[in-house]
Amino acid sequence: MIEASPSVRKTMSNPIKPNVILMSATITPSKDMPGSTRMDPAIRMNDYIEALRYYEGVAPEVVDRIVFLENSDTDLTPLKNALQRKSYKNVEFISVSSDYPPSRGKGYGEFRMFDEGLLASESIKADDHIWKVTGRLKILNIKQLICSAPADYEVYCDLRDVPLIGESLGGNLWMELRTFAFRRDAYDRYFRGEFSKSFVLEKKFFQTMKEELKKRNKQIIPRFRVQPIIDGYSGYSNANYRSASYRAKEKLRMVARTIAPGLWL
Repeated sequence: MIEASPSVRKTMSNPIKPNVILMSATITPSKDMPGSTRMDPAIRMNDYIEALRYYEGVAPEVVDRIVFLENSDTDLTPLKNALQRKSYKNVEFISVSSDYPPSRGKGYGEFRMFDEGLLASESIKADDHIWKVTGRLKILNIKQLICSAPADYEVYCDLRDVPLIGESLGGNLWMELRTFAFRRDAYDRYFRGEFSKSFVLEKKFFQTMKEELKKRNKQIIPRFRVQPIIDGYSGYSNANYRSASYRAKEKLRMVARTIAPGLWL
C-alpha cells in the first residue's frame, strides 16, 4: 500500500468534486504501428481488464465515472463482463474510428480518439476534471494525485525541462502523457485537433503549455504535487514499470519533487 504524506492526507480530508477517469485503449494494434512491442490482443485485453477493475475500485467520492475509449474495433464484451455486479460508478464504453494510417503513430491515434470520444460521451460535462490514463496502466496513487490537486485548474500535468542531462532520464522538453488532468472545456482550447501536427505529441504539448505559462496563465499547473506511481508494462519496450530501473527513476523524481521543486525531472 502506498502511503500519502501528511500534507496530502490533510488535503484528502477536504471535500472535492468527484473526477472522471478517461482510459484510452487500442486492444488490437496494427502490426504496422511504429514503436510497439506489446502487441498480443489477448495480453492487452487482460491489461485493460485489470486496470479497469482497479479504477472501478477507487472511492466513488474521488472518481465517480470512468469513460473507456477504444479505437481498434475490438469487441468490448469481456471488459463489460469484468465490471463488478454492484458498481458505484457510471462506466461508459465508447468505440471510435480506427480508420487512420498506423504510420502516423500512437499519439495521433490516441488524441484523435479523444477528439471523437469526448464529443460522443454522454457522461462528461464541460466543467468536469478528467484524468487521462493510458488504459493498460494503473496509477497506484491516483487517489493521492486527485486529492492533492489544486482546487481549480485547466490543465494539471508534469512537464520535464531538464538542463544538462537532457534525455538520459526519459523524454526532455516533454509533457508526460501517460497521465495528466484537464478540465473538459480546456481540452478544446489546448488539445483538440492538434494530433496531426507532430509525431511526438509529448514535445508538441510541452511547447503549448510553456506558451501558456509565459502568458502567466495560472490555471496551467505544470508539476504534479505527488509523484505518480505507475504499474504495468511499457508499450514501447514491454518493460515492467515496477522494475528496479524504473523504480529508481521514480524515487529520484519523488525526492526532487520535495527538495528541488523547481527542477522538472
